[in-house]
Order: sequence, then C-alpha cells, then structure tokens
Amino acid sequence: MTSGKPNTTSGSNRNNAQAAKAARQSGVSVPASITPATSGKRGKREQIVKAAVKIFLEKGFAATSMNAVAEEAGVIKATIYSHFKDKEQLFAAIIQEITLKKVPIDLANPEPMLALAPEEFIDLFTDKFCRLLKDPEYHALFRVLIGEAERFPQLANIYVRTVIMPSMGLVTKYYEMHKELEISDAQATAHICAGSFISLMLWQQILGGEKLLPIEASRVKETLKSMILRPLKDKN
Repeated sequence: MTSGKPNTTSGSNRNNAQAAKAARQSGVSVPASITPATSGKRGKREQIVKAAVKIFLEKGFAATSMNAVAEEAGVIKATIYSHFKDKEQLFAAIIQEITLKKVPIDLANPEPMLALAPEEFIDLFTDKFCRLLKDPEYHALFRVLIGEAERFPQLANIYVRTVIMPSMGLVTKYYEMHKELEISDAQATAHICAGSFISLMLWQQILGGEKLLPIEASRVKETLKSMILRPLKDKN
C-alpha cells in the first residue's frame, strides 16, 4: 500500500540529474552539490592516488602491491580496481598527480596559451620546469622511472605519453605558429628547452652535482629566453 505523500527525495534527485546533464551539455562546470555521487567517486579516486604516490615512491613499482595501496588508502582492493584496471593505469595517475597537476598548464585547452606573446609563453613553460625541479616527489618519481626502466620499459613509455609528448606537442606548435621567432626546427628547439631542465635536474639533484658545481634553474631559464627571443630583440 503506497502513501499519498509525494516522494520529494526521488523528485529532487531526478531534478538534480537533469540539471547536471543540462549543465554538462552547455559546457558549464557542474557544482559538487548537483552531483554528489560523482563528487564522492572523485574524492575516493584522489584518496587512492595520494596513497599510491606514497607507496610507489617509497617502494618502487615492482615492490608495490595493490594490497599495500589499499591499506594506505583505507579502502578494499576492489575499490581500487573500480577506478583503475591495473597497476600501470594507477602509475599513470601518479605521474599526472606529480607532474601535470602541480603546474598551471591546461594541455587539454591549449588555445589560450598559443595566444600568449612569446616572452609570456616561454615564462609559463620554464616556470613549470623550475617548480618541478624543486619538488622532492618529482625527483623520487624520476628515480623510480630510471631505476626500473629496464625491467618495466612501459613505465617510461607511460611518462613519455602522459607528460613529454603533450608538452612537446604544444611547444612545437607554438614555435611553428610564431614565425617571427625565426625557428627553423620547432620540434628540436622544444626538445632543447625541455632537455635543458631535465638534464639539470638529473645531474644537479639526483646525481648530487649541486654540491659540486651548483647551477640555478633561473640562469638556464634566462639563457633559453635570450636565445629564443633574440630575433625579436634584433628587429628592435
């Protein structure tokens, strides 16, 4: 026997779902209050990733088990597999957490960056590298990648696909678009910019070179800027 009282809860949920759908279709961001289930799922995923960062960076890829990650995250192992199909996919999320989420660059929406003036664009990307150079988690990630690349080459491939290729693609496209910079090989120039900071981190932080011959990242940044912007300064 059903009550004559209307089911306001189900009606409210239905309205919220419709509002969320309409907002997504119109390109408007959906507040967490409209989609509590989605918000909760996202929060659980972030909880797992943060726990995985700690365990992977302490133990390395081979020695890390999903059980250990589950215990650190305070969830059951099945919850991890509801978000990540395997350990490699979880490691990809760790790479994003340590690199892309720590710098203010939206690779999925490159148009605003491509519209920047050359000096602004170079500052944006070089500041990203300078920030990561100071990050102990980033150093630890590189140690894991280098230390386990021979046994697990897919880990390095994940990093290349997740971080290097999208970043290189954006910088290459920018240099190709801005003919006033007179760059004859945009991709090679993008590599030189990124490689300068990666090699600096490797021999300064990871290999301990900063104790023997310290070189500040700001010096590398300003030298690269001077080289790339020289055609503009020559015209002035």
